Amino acid sequence: MPYFPMFVNLETKKVLVLGGGKTALKKINSLLYFGARIAVIAPRICDEIKGIRGINVREGNITLEVLDNADIVVAATRNQEVNTKIGTYCNEKRIPVNVADNKELSSFLFPGVVVRDDLVVGITTGGNSANVSKQIKNMLDRMIPAEYGTLTRKMAAYTELATLNIKDAALRDAALDELVKTAINNKCNLNDKKANKILDKYYRMEKCGL
Repeated sequence: MPYFPMFVNLETKKVLVLGGGKTALKKINSLLYFGARIAVIAPRICDEIKGIRGINVREGNITLEVLDNADIVVAATRNQEVNTKIGTYCNEKRIPVNVADNKELSSFLFPGVVVRDDLVVGITTGGNSANVSKQIKNMLDRMIPAEYGTLTRKMAAYTELATLNIKDAALRDAALDELVKTAINNKCNLNDKKANKILDKYYRMEKCGL
């Protein structure tokens, strides 16, 4: 059964990463862009993790009690038995958890992520193949230009304007589709004059009952 790609707001959420090696580092790097409050606990933590600004790092033994204060838990220690205990505890307490290399115990998976400002593309193989996910991520990373992020932000304003002025949902959707297609055909560039002209066309169509 494939996993549903649900996107969640991580801003200010307390994410506890248990583990201090390369696997933990990879998970942390996936989280950094999204505004989570990240804490890392492990008996030994690599220098790369220690060098990341804005996260809390504590070297010490892991106890299950610390999990109760987390919104999300990532079990990425080098010890599979410890990871299993963490995953089992979190599932019992209904704390969202990702267990490295154990999708059966994970309540969520880490996708491959391509980010262009507010435009985020997530790739997952349901935990079956990180290598396939990596190759698709690299392909999309080359295909999606940075300008798509700027376009996404601009479209937020145009969407608000269209919602205020074009009440017919089908016409409004057609107007927004034309805005995006026009921008893409012009290398993701869309100035306000051109955008307002398109919106006005559909506004007038609505007034005429077309």
